[in-house]
Amino acid sequence: MRYLLILQIIIAFLLPAVPQAEELEIVNRPVNTSGMTGLLVTTSPFTLPPRSLEVGIMALSESSLVPNYTATAYPMTVSLGLSPGSEIALKGAFHYVNKDPDQISRGMGDTELSYKWNIRPQNELSNIPGIALTFAGVFPTGDRTAGTNSVSHWGGRMGISIGSELIWEDRIIGIFADGQAAVQDLSDNELKDSYLLVNAGILFPISKYRNLQMIIEYNLRKGKDIVTIDGVDFSAMTYGLRLVNERFNFTFGTQFIHKSQEGFSDSNRMIGMISIKL
Repeated sequence: MRYLLILQIIIAFLLPAVPQAEELEIVNRPVNTSGMTGLLVTTSPFTLPPRSLEVGIMALSESSLVPNYTATAYPMTVSLGLSPGSEIALKGAFHYVNKDPDQISRGMGDTELSYKWNIRPQNELSNIPGIALTFAGVFPTGDRTAGTNSVSHWGGRMGISIGSELIWEDRIIGIFADGQAAVQDLSDNELKDSYLLVNAGILFPISKYRNLQMIIEYNLRKGKDIVTIDGVDFSAMTYGLRLVNERFNFTFGTQFIHKSQEGFSDSNRMIGMISIKL
């Protein structure tokens, strides 16, 4: 919540210098790695148009020296705009982990069902941030034998997303942040866990027709005690480029991860994703 407060202060500081927004002309608001509309990781308060279906496929590859492993995930998302202010997303993934010395694990991961409700839209003639509530359930479909599961019985997340698309001279800048509280397996004393997720990011077009965009994000996970396929506590900086038109999205980025748990060294992750609105 501290990072959300900082972002609100930044937006309030920018308001006097930003002329009143005309029609917001972001080319496309595609889904992120969770299946919700947003940046690479950060969730924005905006939603898909009603009855709009978006299918996304992704690849996330992380390399670590301590412990020595390479972990690759291949998520797939299906997202649907339900109404002018809500959307739902279903996410599944296949994991491939190669540990030293030559210990290979592969299998399906858990399934996530997410819902976003925009409780305060950003009006086209206003710079006041939009606000959305987010909810997610995690279902134990992962392969426990291979260790590709993130929960054993159930998991859930609840959070808030805020953000604005601001007009500055002839440019559009998107500033977004989200914070989520996550819990899992609370009915099992040995496996129960709770932790905090915080993301904040900025998006700005770098081409004349705004179809090539740059993304910079800060990501944080804090308080996670149980080590799963999702990893441990970390903070990260994520940089990406996005190429979009009205229906197609291709995003590529890299994430520099600082792990705060003993026995885990820093690592980096490559992220690529393609999504198409149907």
